[in-house]
Amino acid sequence: MNRFSKYVAAAALMVVPSMLSAQASAVGFGISGGLSVPTGDFGDAVDAGYSIAGHVFLKPASMKSLRFRGDVSFDSYAYKGNIDGDARVLGFIGNALLDLSTNGGVKPYVLGGLGAFNTKASTKVGSVNVSSSDTNVGIQIGGGLNFQLSGFSTFLEAKYVNVFTENNSTGYIPITFGIRF
Repeated sequence: MNRFSKYVAAAALMVVPSMLSAQASAVGFGISGGLSVPTGDFGDAVDAGYSIAGHVFLKPASMKSLRFRGDVSFDSYAYKGNIDGDARVLGFIGNALLDLSTNGGVKPYVLGGLGAFNTKASTKVGSVNVSSSDTNVGIQIGGGLNFQLSGFSTFLEAKYVNVFTENNSTGYIPITFGIRF
């Protein structure tokens, strides 16, 4: 079993027990997209890019303020300067979301998650394409606001993502708007 498969299996093992023990759970789906701002050394190498994600939500009936969410995310960035190429991150993340308020129209929440992230860097040197890819464990922490917008259940979210690589880490902040179904 390769390293990537082990990370995905570990993430699934964290989420599945809570799903199996939940009685009369509500399941939902969503999509989101927005700006992704690189930080640290990663931010020195690439410009701000974009983030898109698909989500699966699970709200166990027995837990009033706690929800779970699985994310599949894709973030893309162009290199700064005259470098012809891009950097991309594909993530599979299991999250816990804690609702801070259940009253009113706007409902804040905080989230934390652990997952597997595949980073890929591609450049073109002359007529030769060069690329490298690696899969590592990463975390994300952040918060957001749930609210109704024209009959849709929507959310606005910002989080910090840190992917732990061999020599350092890759950090970025996705700021996204999403719709839940």
